[in-house]
Amino acid sequence: MSGTLTALAASVALRPNLLPLGQRRTAGTTQGFQVPITAQQQPSYMFTRATFEPYVGGLFEAPDARGQMVSLRLLSATSNKPSTSTKISTRAAMETDSFSLMFKAARPLPPFTSIHQISHPSLGKFDLFLTPREKDGVFYYEAVFNHI
Repeated sequence: MSGTLTALAASVALRPNLLPLGQRRTAGTTQGFQVPITAQQQPSYMFTRATFEPYVGGLFEAPDARGQMVSLRLLSATSNKPSTSTKISTRAAMETDSFSLMFKAARPLPPFTSIHQISHPSLGKFDLFLTPREKDGVFYYEAVFNHI
C-alpha cells in the first residue's frame, strides 16, 4: 500500500500539470493533448492574429438582446507572450499562439451572455467569448485566443 502511495505521489510531483487537466496525452499532437473534433470544426479554431490584422479598423457585428445588430470596430490584434519577469516555474514557458482582439462597440452587448455570434463580410459568422471593458461611457470588448 505504501509503495502505491509513494508512486502516486511521485507521479503528481513530477508531472503536476497533468492532474488538473483531466486529459490523457496523445502521441502525435503538439503539446500531447488531443483537441476535440467539435472544437476543430469551429471557424475560430483556425484563426490566428494574422487572420485579423487586415481587418483592424474594420467593422464586425453582433446581435443585441433584441436581435438588432451592434457594430464592433476592431481596434487592435495584439500578440500575447508569456512574461519573463515573473517566474513561477523553473521550466521554460510552453510555446503558444496567443493573441487578443480589442473591439469598440457602438452600444452595449447583452450582459446575460459572454459568448456572442460575430459576423464579418469576409470571415463569416463565428462565436467569440467577449469580456466587457467599459471606460468613460464607451463600450469595449476583448477576445483572447490561446492556441496551445
